[in-house]
Amino acid sequence: MEFPVFEFPYLGTGMIIALNAVLHVIISHGLAIGAVFFIVASEYTGFRRASREWDDFARDFLKFTVIVTTGVGAVTGVGIWFIPSALSPRGIGTMLRVFFWPWFIEWAVFTCEVIFILLYYFTWGRLQGAQKKRHILIGAAYLSFALLSAALITGILGFMLTSDGWPWGRAFWQAFLNPSYIPQLFLRISSGLSIGALSSLAFLLFTRKDGAFRKNALEFFAKAAIIASSATIAFAWWYSTVIPPAFKTHAIFSVLTSRLSQYPRIFWYANGAGAFLLFVTAMVSIRGRGAFAKILIVPALLAAMTFVAEFERIREFIRGPYLMPGYMYANQVLISETPLFKKEGMLKNDPWFNQTVDNQDTTAQGAYLFARNCATCHTIGGINDIAERVSGRTEDGIFVLLGHTSDMVPFMPPFSGTNAERHILAGFLYDLSKGTVKLHDPSRPVPFTAEDRKGDGRHG
Repeated sequence: MEFPVFEFPYLGTGMIIALNAVLHVIISHGLAIGAVFFIVASEYTGFRRASREWDDFARDFLKFTVIVTTGVGAVTGVGIWFIPSALSPRGIGTMLRVFFWPWFIEWAVFTCEVIFILLYYFTWGRLQGAQKKRHILIGAAYLSFALLSAALITGILGFMLTSDGWPWGRAFWQAFLNPSYIPQLFLRISSGLSIGALSSLAFLLFTRKDGAFRKNALEFFAKAAIIASSATIAFAWWYSTVIPPAFKTHAIFSVLTSRLSQYPRIFWYANGAGAFLLFVTAMVSIRGRGAFAKILIVPALLAAMTFVAEFERIREFIRGPYLMPGYMYANQVLISETPLFKKEGMLKNDPWFNQTVDNQDTTAQGAYLFARNCATCHTIGGINDIAERVSGRTEDGIFVLLGHTSDMVPFMPPFSGTNAERHILAGFLYDLSKGTVKLHDPSRPVPFTAEDRKGDGRHG
């Protein structure tokens, strides 16, 4: 382990990465690709029909879109790098080595995106009349770079679930053109267009009054939403066919979690209801019933965004216990390192663990072993609290569980460390469950010694 441990309080490592990533995906797909596509389409429609209303709508919607994409979208995009670099540095470092050139090219492409979207916005009033075609071409150029960016990133994201034969062959194209690359790329584009169409509907309904233009625009965006949403369903099915069966078994559990996973029909009912809501909203809009559509559009847009969040949640969860299947576990331990840690120990081979100060402090040892093995998914006192998970068990019971994590729960990595370290972690978790452990300054006396543990009932 060549990187230190940083833990995010309450939310945990995985959750804080996911929240930033999902927000960024919704903006980068739904607005930066989907919404801008319909903005350019609206401007082109206005140009062909010599319609001032279509052109004004496109201009006004672009202003909103530029603010969100260059503000929130850009910040969360930086977060995609900053947060994993701090919380999952080994994973991001490994992928940088594998995908150096796609990521390098994507940075250049992203720079071009920013340049062209700003150029598209600030030249709106200047390129008119005979120069209007040039302005539309600027918007089309931006979309080209946005789609290229999605194509580059999707290869990396697909690799994290379907690494195929890369762990053995280590060939770049084998990693980039992985089995889920093409279906996932089409799925992301179609879902972005779906959100873009719904966003266009929402902006139209809340900024334009009843009239011929709104009726025509409602019909256009609603039909586009139906086509894009139908394509999303088709591509989602295609994507599911290339996912390894062992991963797909956790899909419903990843959404419903352990509390509701006993009722899998909830998953299908909720997704069916969301799809039905999108269809009804589109049909109402096609029929020109603006008042009714205005009531439905916000829930429909939220449902579409929830579908995106659901997909990202499933994609990230089902690859457990791996961060990169066949190569690295979710806790950033290489599969090839596990035998070494089991034989010689994790603490001994971790340069960030202070062997001099903390070597006799079992609480510090336990906390560090927890951070290295478990903190990717579990927290202390927060979401997915580890104390709640082991509550009511004896120390010996926890020790046994730690030795069979991947056997009992397939998406949990195996414990990395010697039996002695497993005993230390078991004691630490037992004390956490009892509320008696204190994370303290190593210079202070150790709160629990061998004598303290005699006769406390922790061994049953």
